[in-house]
Amino acid sequence: MKAAPDAERAFTALSYSNKRQHVLAIEGAKAAATRQRRIDKAIAVLSQG
Repeated sequence: MKAAPDAERAFTALSYSNKRQHVLAIEGAKAAATRQRRIDKAIAVLSQG
């Protein structure tokens, strides 16, 4: 998130339950490739606002 300050600001502005939803989606991935895809997608969504 440090590389994407817009995404970091958007993430910190989210409610606890919305933050948890993003984190659980990423942590739920078993494969490293899937986890990275979900991280990239979350950063893209959060960067857009």
